[in-house]
Amino acid sequence: MNNFLKMTLASVIGLMLAIGILVTIFSSYWVAEPELGIPSSCVLVLDETLLTSEAGSLPSLAGLMTETEQASMALRKVIAAIRAAATDKRIQAILLLNEGQYHGMTARKELQSALMEFREADKPIYAYASDYTQNGYYLSSVADPVVMPPLGIFDMKGLSAEVEYYATAMEALGVEMQVTRVGKYKSAVEPYLLSESSEANREQMMAILNDLQSTFLQDVGEARGLSEETLQSLIQSGGLLSATEAKQAGLVDQIAYFDQILEELQELAGRGQDDEAFAQVGIFRYMKEMEESEDTQSGPVIAVVYAEGEIVDGFTEDGIGGDTLAAKLRSVRLDPYFDGVVLRVNSPGGSASASEVILREMQLLKEADKPVVVSMGPVAASGGYWISCQADAIFAQPNTITGSIGVFGMFPNMEGLLDEVGVKVEVFKTGPNTDLFSFYHHKSDQQMAVMQGYVDNIYDGFLDRVAEGRGMDRDQVHEIAQGRVWTGTRALDLGLVDELGDLDSAIEKCANLLDTEEWQLDFLEEEAEGVDLLLGAMLAPEDYPVVDLGLPQEAMSLWKGLQTFRSYAQRPGVYARLPFNINIH
Repeated sequence: MNNFLKMTLASVIGLMLAIGILVTIFSSYWVAEPELGIPSSCVLVLDETLLTSEAGSLPSLAGLMTETEQASMALRKVIAAIRAAATDKRIQAILLLNEGQYHGMTARKELQSALMEFREADKPIYAYASDYTQNGYYLSSVADPVVMPPLGIFDMKGLSAEVEYYATAMEALGVEMQVTRVGKYKSAVEPYLLSESSEANREQMMAILNDLQSTFLQDVGEARGLSEETLQSLIQSGGLLSATEAKQAGLVDQIAYFDQILEELQELAGRGQDDEAFAQVGIFRYMKEMEESEDTQSGPVIAVVYAEGEIVDGFTEDGIGGDTLAAKLRSVRLDPYFDGVVLRVNSPGGSASASEVILREMQLLKEADKPVVVSMGPVAASGGYWISCQADAIFAQPNTITGSIGVFGMFPNMEGLLDEVGVKVEVFKTGPNTDLFSFYHHKSDQQMAVMQGYVDNIYDGFLDRVAEGRGMDRDQVHEIAQGRVWTGTRALDLGLVDELGDLDSAIEKCANLLDTEEWQLDFLEEEAEGVDLLLGAMLAPEDYPVVDLGLPQEAMSLWKGLQTFRSYAQRPGVYARLPFNINIH
């Protein structure tokens, strides 16, 4: 009994201590000193800590503590902040410091357009980086001046794409991947079957890279006053330039150390507070003030709904849950408060059945006389195109990756691997195909024929839905489908999208369909309350005063590829997904 009482007392004391610590931590946020106001003259700073995504996100508490997740800002909010700064008398300039983590080339294009508007307001944009990469320079090209240190390296080598192939490793491990597919270009299965790309995949990869590079050269050339031919010649001549060579080529305006740029900014905006090198405001604090002072809108209400990530079955917040997104669209359809919808899609696709669930709600929205417009982000391919194809209008950026109208099935077989470790699995079944999705045996020709028939049926359905939504002949759709991936520019020529433009363009189109010149936007963002509000304050991104430089981090594309394989192994079946995890440098 004494031991029991001691253990109970110890548990209670431990719990009370834990609660006390949590209360202390939480209370520090409630009684934190108020933030200093934005100076009357300052520089808006966008630095390497800026991570964007379509809708924005907060990491979990566990993710933040283990440094496995970061908070991200909604891309639209960053763009709105840049545009607001163009007419804000307090903002004297923008500083682009190193390279933020922007989610895809379309994000860089949309941010570059906003920065061009800021520049047209006769306000300077300073860009500084120890070294410039081609992707990072996409934004920096709008700056005047573009600055780098004397020993910096300017990377203008062109674009490359890496696709990992696992077939040899899987064979060595005793893992077999059986597949069914439709479409000459449906190469999603290639990394698990081949040691290098097929001729068809090589053809489409080079077409995509050439289109993306063409968009890059056009936008950067316009920003810098250089011809596309001049920029292309730099790529072909080697592409690695010293600071002096970059300046001679017109890519860089100044060769200077960072402390020299700090002096210029101090002269422009004044001295900073505390240890800040110059009067400045970070993008996070600036956006927070914007949100607090947003003007009241009037007119019809347009819901902006985000579809970002892999498309999966069921209700889930991990990626795009088919039932989750369908329920959100259904609530918009049934609520008389909403008059129209813009669906922002950034997805390589995924589950064909979940894509169909979402498309059904898109159809019902149209039947309810609520205009539906799709705005494509970096990727809207395969299942991402499936859910988009019957919208009233589809917008893409020139460097959006879309199309990939095709279907495939993936069936891992772990039998060889299990043999290696001495594991045997005996299967009992009541029908010839009961074990069709089993990991433990090679599928028979008859079983694969069953699945191929299923895949063919889904592909035919995909063609029917695209033909109906785009007003095209079915044979014409099949000709440009077959799993082939297109850039937004090519998709426009082929009739897969209606116009090139950003999210704002799609919103304006929805307003035109509603025949209104004034409208309200509702991004369906839930209001945080209680503990969620407190955690949101704790996990929200922060600004860091500019006193020194940080270094950008590289992504782990190989790990991403292994995660994709893991998802196939967990959910064997039929997919409408982008043919590969594309990693473009």
